Formats: sequence, structure tokens, C-alpha cells
Amino acid sequence: MKTSGSKRIAERYVKALFEVVVADKVTDQVEKDLLALSAACKDSKEFREFLTNPLLSHEARAQTMLAILAKMQVHQITRQFIGMLIRQKRLAVLPDIAALYADWASSARGELKAELIASAPLKDKEVKLISERLSKAYNRKMVLTLKEQPELLGGVVVKIGSLQLDSSLAGKIRRLKIALQAA
Repeated sequence: MKTSGSKRIAERYVKALFEVVVADKVTDQVEKDLLALSAACKDSKEFREFLTNPLLSHEARAQTMLAILAKMQVHQITRQFIGMLIRQKRLAVLPDIAALYADWASSARGELKAELIASAPLKDKEVKLISERLSKAYNRKMVLTLKEQPELLGGVVVKIGSLQLDSSLAGKIRRLKIALQAA
């Protein structure tokens, strides 16, 4: 579970890392590296335990992590950053750092992230049309994350930050019910 403390720690590290990668123009490569490491955390229980195990010595953790990074062929800045996280005993915050870094990199590219929730799978053509219309409305490239919720009954819900655009059938029924109760 993410705590506000780990988020604050991640913010400090991401801010410092972002200054370096922007200056060196390797934002996308470092993002790719961090997301790959985050995916490994998500997919491998052993890797998650390795990151958080307090019984591992600093040297063992550093050697193992550097071997993993070499095999992954990550950028030198990523390797140095992970080394610094190991020295600072902050390796457990890596998934939070990767997620926040991806948000910062996306924002730096002028992208806007949105969640598109539908009652059933959408066709690629429909997703493209929704993305184009949202991009035009917000004057930014949209990066959509697709999700399914059958309880919507039909239509879609788009979440952009704290804004929610609900054109689902369930949402329309709920709004109609509220209007009828008020009358």
C-alpha cells in the first residue's frame, strides 16, 4: 500500500532525476528502464521481496541489482540512480518512483493521461475516435488507459485527473432518478 510518506520520498527523487535526464535528453530511455523495473516488481514476488528484504546486506543487494541492470542494458543514468537508491536504502520506493516519473515524462511530452471505462470491449476505431476528440477538446495528446465495467450497462466514462465525464447508461439512469426525486 502506498503511503503519503513514500509518495513524498518518490517526489524528491523524481524531481532530482528529472533535472538530470532532461539536461542529458534521455527522458524516454530512463522512463523505459524504470517502467521495466516496476513491471518486474509487479510480476515477480521474488523481486519485490529482494527490494524490501532488510536481511540482505548492502553489498549483496548492490551486486545483485547491478547484475540485473547490466542484463537489462539500462542507461548509465538509470544505473547510477538505482545505485544511489541502494546506498540511500530507498530501493523499496522504486515502484512509486517509476510511476511518478512516467507521469512527469508524459506531462513533459505534452500528453494528458485519461482512463476510458466502457461496459464492453471497444473497437480500435472507437478508441481512436474518442482519443482524437478528447485531444482536440484539450489541445493535448491523450494517452488512454482502457478499463471494462459491465455494470455501466452501455456508454463510456472518461476520467481525466479529478474530472469525470459520464456518458454511461448507468450514469444517465442515476441522474434521471435524482431528477425525478427532486421533482
